Amino acid sequence: MSLFEFTNIQAGYRKIPVLDIPRCTINTGDFIGIIGPNGAGKSTLLKLLARILAPLSGTIAYKKQNITTIPHTVYATQVSSVTDIERVLPYTVESFIALGRFPHATVTGLKAHDYKAINEAMQYCNVQHLQQKKLTELSSGELQRVNIARALAQSTECILLDEPVSHLDIHHAIAIMDILRKLNENGSTIIAILHDINIASEYCSRIIGVKDGKIFFDGKPQDCITYQNIEALFDCVCLVYTNPISGKPYVYPVPEHVKQ
Repeated sequence: MSLFEFTNIQAGYRKIPVLDIPRCTINTGDFIGIIGPNGAGKSTLLKLLARILAPLSGTIAYKKQNITTIPHTVYATQVSSVTDIERVLPYTVESFIALGRFPHATVTGLKAHDYKAINEAMQYCNVQHLQQKKLTELSSGELQRVNIARALAQSTECILLDEPVSHLDIHHAIAIMDILRKLNENGSTIIAILHDINIASEYCSRIIGVKDGKIFFDGKPQDCITYQNIEALFDCVCLVYTNPISGKPYVYPVPEHVKQ
């Protein structure tokens, strides 16, 4: 079933289009990795889905309803976002995750089911032992797990993530992606901007390549992660092999000194 439908979308800043999507459908249960060079329009695409940015023209439907007609509080109970925490404030982990329940809260505050959702989110991301720590005391990997837990407390139906594993070491990156995979297996729709093509290939069921504000390719990793597509997308020389364990494609960018 379709979750999002783009029709003749143009989006940008100061009325200057930087993204042009004639048609695109995102289905319930997709695990989408959005890849592409810097400045391609990936973040603009995610901002449209998060309703941070309105299209200059065209329509986006969410569950067959024009996204602009859905009240923000209603939308926020179904679609959550994970972005970089630009300024870490000394909230406790528990109080920060509780912010995810804001769209659900009544004038009398949080109810028992809200605290249940907060506790479940902490357990899912394995951060319950950190709940009384302050965000300023956490490592990068811990902070990202807490950030995802805050999104889960808000909604597990659809989760948007902007570079969720950037700046993380291999151990913490895989831990985050394992959380997202488990969520997807349990029914969540996951849409993530990823710079690591190999992580995107390994975890995502669908890859959308974006270049120059347009969708360059869209399909299963094994169908679209080819050396021809990746070289054209990133303007670089690369080799694409098959992972001997998973059977998924993986990319080796060829350094200049090796080409020589």
